[in-house]
Amino acid sequence: MNLIIASKEDSASINLRNRLLEMSIWEANGKFDNNTLWKLTKDYGDFCKKGTRLITINKIHIHAEKIDEIWIEKTGLDIDNIVFLSRHKAASGRPSLTAHPIGNWGEADYGGNMGEVSGTAPNWMTGLLLNIKRNQIEGYDVCFEATHHGPLLNTPTIFLEIGSTESEWEKRKPAEVLIESLLNLKPAVGINVVGLGGGHYTPRFTEAALTHEVCFGHMVANYGIPYLTENIILKAIEKSDAKGIYFHRKGMKKTEYRKWKEWAEKEEIKIFNQSDFNLRNLSS
Repeated sequence: MNLIIASKEDSASINLRNRLLEMSIWEANGKFDNNTLWKLTKDYGDFCKKGTRLITINKIHIHAEKIDEIWIEKTGLDIDNIVFLSRHKAASGRPSLTAHPIGNWGEADYGGNMGEVSGTAPNWMTGLLLNIKRNQIEGYDVCFEATHHGPLLNTPTIFLEIGSTESEWEKRKPAEVLIESLLNLKPAVGINVVGLGGGHYTPRFTEAALTHEVCFGHMVANYGIPYLTENIILKAIEKSDAKGIYFHRKGMKKTEYRKWKEWAEKEEIKIFNQSDFNLRNLSS
């Protein structure tokens, strides 16, 4: 069973939740956090299957630590994957529709724990990116974001976000695009990898996933690389069910690229090039 989570503290999250309730058929199924718990009554795509649950929590989602364990304790129901419905905020103000994994390479200023990462869902998250791109509306960027912020969870988790300023958070059309992309979601075909290097909005990883059969789990932007340890990279690979590493080589300092390339070779971790992946047909 998959779980979708909205937060009362986030107007974009509530907008997305309301569009989800409008665009698919749910039934009330009790309470969670003193808010209505919803149960999906028919299949939509491969992710939103009959029985999928939708909850609204009262706190901001980045601080919903161990919400997967709390859910299981309260309901007795296991979870396969979690999607958080969320706002996206950026100083650039550029309208965007994004998806990303969660965790912290360094300090945990926005939830989670320092140097710990959550489970990822590379095939589902890449499938979301593909759908959002197919449904892209004029004036909005579509991209992955690098791994950042909390909460810390064991369950494979995706943040699905609308932004980048308050003026976008409550608009109907971009919210409908994200929800349509979620309701029609199928797992993307591709080799699971962890991405290292480049900027927060992962231009190289986004482009690779859109054009080739590769699925990204955790992604480390340049600002996270100084915090990396061998242990946390191994954990990121494990939690991404990754077959190896994909570098944004030209987007990294040469010294950092050499360091982690040599380490991966020593540990016999495969380093992928784009030529290792089959071309993707985005229209299919």
